[in-house]
Amino acid sequence: MAPVWPMGQWIATLLTFGLALSVVIWVITVCRRDRIVWPLFVLAGGTLTCLMEPLFDHLYGLWFREQGQWHLYTTFGSHQPIWVPAAYLAFYGGATVFVARMLARRPAMRTVWSMYGFIVLMAIVAELTYISVLKVYEYHHSQPFLVAGYPIFLGFTNAMSALVSGIIVYRLVPVLTEWGGGRYFLYLVPIVPMAFAAGLFGSGILYLSVRHSVDNPPMWLVHLAALTVVGGIASTVGLLGRLLVSPKRTNGRESVSGTDHFVGFGKLQ
Repeated sequence: MAPVWPMGQWIATLLTFGLALSVVIWVITVCRRDRIVWPLFVLAGGTLTCLMEPLFDHLYGLWFREQGQWHLYTTFGSHQPIWVPAAYLAFYGGATVFVARMLARRPAMRTVWSMYGFIVLMAIVAELTYISVLKVYEYHHSQPFLVAGYPIFLGFTNAMSALVSGIIVYRLVPVLTEWGGGRYFLYLVPIVPMAFAAGLFGSGILYLSVRHSVDNPPMWLVHLAALTVVGGIASTVGLLGRLLVSPKRTNGRESVSGTDHFVGFGKLQ
């Protein structure tokens, strides 16, 4: 494998930590302005999700360039660079807070799908930048739907994690706030890791089974299996959106029980 491009590593590190710092400043500003603390727990959960990155790398064939890497730790045979936790804080933690607050402001299926499309686009642009421009990692071993070295279907899976966790947080925050907040917000910490696992290892189980069945599975079958990941994620997003964001009404009453969805979200500016 080629060594890390030194300039690319510098840019990736500064860019990622810069984005993470911007997200932290934004979240602290929101917390102080609205006198809320739950976004801090979501950021913590998003950051902890980085511990699942090595398993993702192993199963999906992502390889960080090792030679010359500013190394953090190694597990599942994957060498993790120092900027990975910051990336997870910014993308999965920050996006989850943003999604939850946006849904509290505009609880509709149109909001769900528009945010999903935006996060998909953001994920694809980010991955292509780190792979093709900065050259800090790459994908190996018979990848389907490759565009400039990136299996483009993975953009849909990465977006699902942030969106689904945002939907769940949107529904949980009012409940936990009515319980008294504080320590109850600890329940938010595992939400992002669970959504990450559900999207990439749950919806991806058929694809991963085909991918790891033999050394060189037929590419037509790999492509077909990859489509099941996208289809499973789309159905999950649609289901959760209809059940938790835009529930139907029966005889003038909401079919999903719950409390005021704006409780715990502050001014939503």
